[in-house]
Amino acid sequence: MSNAPAARSKIAAEAWLEALTEGGVDALYAVAGTDFPSIIEAYERRPETAIDLPRPYTVPHENLAVSMAHGDALRSGKAQAAMVHVSVGTANMVCGALNAARDAVPVLLAAGRTPLTEEGEPGTRSRFIHWAQEMFDQGGMLREAVKWDYELRSADQVEDVAIRALDIAEAPPPGPVYLSLPRELLAREVRADRPKRSRSRVVEGAPDANAIDRLAGAIRAAEYPVIVTSNAGREPGGCAALTALAEAWALPVVQFNARSVNLPFEHDMAIGFDTKDLLRGADLILSVACDVPWVPHVTSPRPSAPLWEIDRDPLFVNYPLRSFGASESIVASPAMALAALAAALGAPAEDAARRVEMRRAKVAELRARRLSRESLDRSRFTAEVASAVLAERLPQQAVIVNEYSFRTDLATFSEPGQFYGFTPAGGLGFGFGAALGVAAADKRAGVSDRPVVAMLGDGAYMFNNPVACHWASAAHGLPMVTVVFNNRRWGAVRNSTLAMYPQGAAAAGDGMFLADLSPAPDYAAICRAHGGVGEAVTNAEALPAVIDRALTAVAGGQQALIDLQIEN
Repeated sequence: MSNAPAARSKIAAEAWLEALTEGGVDALYAVAGTDFPSIIEAYERRPETAIDLPRPYTVPHENLAVSMAHGDALRSGKAQAAMVHVSVGTANMVCGALNAARDAVPVLLAAGRTPLTEEGEPGTRSRFIHWAQEMFDQGGMLREAVKWDYELRSADQVEDVAIRALDIAEAPPPGPVYLSLPRELLAREVRADRPKRSRSRVVEGAPDANAIDRLAGAIRAAEYPVIVTSNAGREPGGCAALTALAEAWALPVVQFNARSVNLPFEHDMAIGFDTKDLLRGADLILSVACDVPWVPHVTSPRPSAPLWEIDRDPLFVNYPLRSFGASESIVASPAMALAALAAALGAPAEDAARRVEMRRAKVAELRARRLSRESLDRSRFTAEVASAVLAERLPQQAVIVNEYSFRTDLATFSEPGQFYGFTPAGGLGFGFGAALGVAAADKRAGVSDRPVVAMLGDGAYMFNNPVACHWASAAHGLPMVTVVFNNRRWGAVRNSTLAMYPQGAAAAGDGMFLADLSPAPDYAAICRAHGGVGEAVTNAEALPAVIDRALTAVAGGQQALIDLQIEN
């Protein structure tokens, strides 16, 4: 008979959190509820077990939790986790899940589940809400927005389920996954000496060499090929690969609805940010990591200009309708495909060199005509003028998260990681939380010299649940600058109405019906209520000093808000 001590048991919640750590998750953004007792117990046992678990962040709203995990994943380059309270918490996750899905960001979304049982084992129903909060299909609320969803069915499978969730979230193309965790299962005891589960390494295939050669031949033969991209710079090496290719072959690049720095914004081949007027004359269009290369209602490329596409999912199969007929769609990592294309093209031969130099001259002329900061009328305090001053005054190392209002065409971003744009899903309430997630990732990595700045419209600021965001900034020591472009209106709503009905009844009221956000509250006071520095600005001359004071506050550990009271 053996005298060996029995293996210590642990609760399944510990095993789940340990598996997340083993799988590479650094952070858990948690909106706790009555389904969290075992999660809380697992964290409180850490001094006893000396086991690392993902760093917990208490978050007071579910959309904020998902947005923070989203921004953290963008910055850290790997999946992070958000966990919320059962069905009601899942409902508040949906907008954030849609943003992560369309932005192709790996996030593990989790929620407790109302106890399955009505009496008996630990974790069973103990409050009246446990009946009303149960659903027949809790995951169905966001199934369309995630790559995979599952409800844990056995405590013994908890590590397997956690690792599978992470594998799927990070497999190309990456995206969010969802896991529901019944309260009783998290409370069940499992053996402490269980074997660790290993992540699956998903190796991405090389782009098809024959397709790359065909594309290279088409570029050599073209007079004016144009590259359109939104997100080629997201993955490591993407910006460098695109820059090298554009330089060598004088390929003009449009960063349409840019979500990353795909090409330095001041590069000689960077011709703008909207394809509306920039595809005229193109006899070949190469779309790279771009879901919408142009808007057919307002842009009509040459019918004879072939479209080529490069992306991990160039058809964007989860978009119900997308009618951009491509000559060829190459399924590949954008960075790998661009590097392979550059190798296939080589240096321009004599017959192609003439066209290359003609393109350089044409692009230089086009760039000389574009709007510049110097040509702005600074007598009025507009969004354009405010953007120009911000671009001039913020330090080069600042990290910008833009939710609509900042004019990227006036910026000078030159390196990946300086800029994160709004998601194509358009779910407002993303930017502030994502910026906090970026700040959290930088803080864990020991980065302290890159101020994080969220650029938000006044409507977007309200959608971000600002009290929750400012509280999280103060509570977790994540000082950052929030810039509110306060024009007291839903600009997108008004502009869309006037575009559709320029001579209609709505135009008589300047399109402000259902778009008027006046009177504006004192946004700066909301920041000050959370120990931050907040100032309102009414003119461009005062803005540089206000920016400097905000940056000084952040360097000293305080958050700051700048309320730009701009003219329309």
